[in-house]
Amino acid sequence: MSTFAAIAAMLGIVAILSFANDRWLGLQSDIGLLLLATAMAAALRLLELFIPSGVVGLLHQLTQSFNLNDTLLKGVLCFLLFRGSARVHWAMLHRQRWLVLSLAFAGTVIACFVTGGVVLGGMWLFGIALTAVHALLFGALIAATDPVAALAILSKVGLPADLEVVVDGESLLNDGVAVVLFTIFATAAIGGTATATDAGTIFVREVFGGAAIGALGWLVIHLTMPRATTYCTALLISLGAVSSLYAVAQEIHVSGPIAAVVAGLLAGNITIPHIVQPVADPLRTFWEGLDGALNALLFVFVGLHVVLINPLQSVPLGVPGLVAIVAVLVGRAVAVFAVVGGLDASGRIDADCWGLTKLLTWGGLRGGLSLALAVSLPDAPWKPIILNMTFAVVVFSIVLQGLTIGRLFKRPQLENMLHP
Repeated sequence: MSTFAAIAAMLGIVAILSFANDRWLGLQSDIGLLLLATAMAAALRLLELFIPSGVVGLLHQLTQSFNLNDTLLKGVLCFLLFRGSARVHWAMLHRQRWLVLSLAFAGTVIACFVTGGVVLGGMWLFGIALTAVHALLFGALIAATDPVAALAILSKVGLPADLEVVVDGESLLNDGVAVVLFTIFATAAIGGTATATDAGTIFVREVFGGAAIGALGWLVIHLTMPRATTYCTALLISLGAVSSLYAVAQEIHVSGPIAAVVAGLLAGNITIPHIVQPVADPLRTFWEGLDGALNALLFVFVGLHVVLINPLQSVPLGVPGLVAIVAVLVGRAVAVFAVVGGLDASGRIDADCWGLTKLLTWGGLRGGLSLALAVSLPDAPWKPIILNMTFAVVVFSIVLQGLTIGRLFKRPQLENMLHP
């Protein structure tokens, strides 16, 4: 299948499913598209058993033609992160800086180790062989809340401004930390060595290198975009700068997600306010539309990928997924409570520790980033079980947590969770 044919087919599928969700299901877009894509693929696989038609083979070929790791980590993610971070107000982020930074850095590390520990214990309880390194590898790739899912779903709940900036800021910043942890444990899992010094070096290079590239990319945007006199020129500058800074970060092995977030934060708060309104308004509309379209493509692609690409034979049915879901919720709850409780006790924030822990635990959605990291692992005997656990957590997170969070937390409760 040619590249153009694959893109055209995927866009057609997404458009049909989006219309079906909009017209009949009425679910939040990302949840509805994930459910419809998964249901469609599963129904076609079942129908193929009775009426062989080759449709599943074509759909499998279509899905396989888009590598999830390349599609998300090297394509879609840079634009989604840039647009998401550009809408975060610097003043609000600065006011909640202690909570956001602590959750993104310390919280992600704590969640990784607690999740890995619970997974190791749970697998041992059910007699499933899994080493500590592989359990921690899963803990690393699943530790970060996904910015795509969090921004798309939690923004619909109607969070107060302080809580929204915490959710947005954490989900945008913790990707880099999770990728660093993933790199360390992946190196150990495939037979390499990763000492504490190596881990520290990787962390510093990824985080600070990514931030430096992001700042340089923003500088290009800041020096050129306000001087653009047409919408088309400003649009090309933004697209070119974001894709280029992400590509450079990938080439020199620093964090592309952190680079995109830093550039977005600086552009949204410093550069965009200086762009003339006739240029800024259509530019804002374009990025909102691009964000929605890329989200739709991503969640449909994930739904197809779960059913068609990784059926995960030879993995005990159900058990790893259930263990992983429990482990992720426990790890997230422990990490959030430790961070929130510590900051509240020290006087850095004034918060309802239990209420905020429940919100951020149930609202800690996982999505395409975790799947992309899992799929990027080399083929090995332990890879199917990690894929099984990752798929289970992502589907549970997006569908069950995403559908219920608005019913579990009402506006009066949310108003009292975090005080100025």
